[in-house]
Amino acid sequence: MTRSPDGAGHAYLAVDAGNSKTVALVVDGEGAVLGRGRGGCGDIYGASSADAALSAVFGAVDVALRTAGLAPGHVTGAAFRLAGVDFPEDMRFWDGHIARRLEGIGAWTTKNDGFASLRLVDGSGVAASITVGTGPAVAARSADGREECSGMFVFDHLGGSGLGHHGLAAVCRAWMGIGPATSLTASYLELYEVPDAWALRHAFARREGARPGSDLWRASRVVLAAAEGGDAVARRLVADQAAAFVRYAQWCARRVGVDLASGSLPVLLNGSVVTSEYPAMRDALRDRLALEAPAAPVVVSSASPLIGVVLDALAEGGVEVGPELLATVRDDHPDDFLVT
Repeated sequence: MTRSPDGAGHAYLAVDAGNSKTVALVVDGEGAVLGRGRGGCGDIYGASSADAALSAVFGAVDVALRTAGLAPGHVTGAAFRLAGVDFPEDMRFWDGHIARRLEGIGAWTTKNDGFASLRLVDGSGVAASITVGTGPAVAARSADGREECSGMFVFDHLGGSGLGHHGLAAVCRAWMGIGPATSLTASYLELYEVPDAWALRHAFARREGARPGSDLWRASRVVLAAAEGGDAVARRLVADQAAAFVRYAQWCARRVGVDLASGSLPVLLNGSVVTSEYPAMRDALRDRLALEAPAAPVVVSSASPLIGVVLDALAEGGVEVGPELLATVRDDHPDDFLVT
């Protein structure tokens, strides 16, 4: 392929790996998609094994490169934003495999997936981001390049998984008479096709034949819908998560030398739970930020975290990334490509 300073003729690789899925894109210098690949959980802590995470990530990369008709040596810049890159040894683990499996690849960086969305404010990557997907991803980067992510320092069950889990607990507590009544009861029983809360708990907790915990992820939208409908229990679950996310975002910001209350760092909200058709989580996050950091500019992303990774990959390959390029990179995929 021809090489030119503006990225024309170059190929760039973006990989976004989480607990529910891994997605990989090969793009040209303007962000147009040349190839796509998808795999399972790419988190070395969340997958059934490190080998399973490797298979998910490099399987998605292989498909993306193959559909683009390219080899690793054609890739000028790459960005790997992977859940579970929490400690230096995790980065070394992935970098070693990238070097061996993608021989000839150009410049790349490996970071936690919390960093995926940072460029989606204005292209610069200077921001704090709160990404509420299946799980949590929070990160910050200051103007002088300091970075921090929440990683292993999240001690709350957050994201869609947490909403589903805590919703089930609320339904069971209401049935036991030790918690308030909630409209979540009818919604959960219908969603999981069980007659009562005893059967619901049994379905997920029995020793043999239990539903996987991941099956609770899809209940997150039930909780969001109930919160939107005014259910006090669901609203409390969402508000509690929003408060926790803002605490972690403030910690990340302070670790890079910025207080969110100063207003000098914009806050980007992203992820499938935030951008859901039910606005309960994004509204709760806005409300909490207005309380704790009223001067902070808050932006709700109009693009998936994967587009932020594309911009990172372009930057790694020497392309200048700013508002204009951010506006032109299309977040256009087949219907099932980004579905959890």
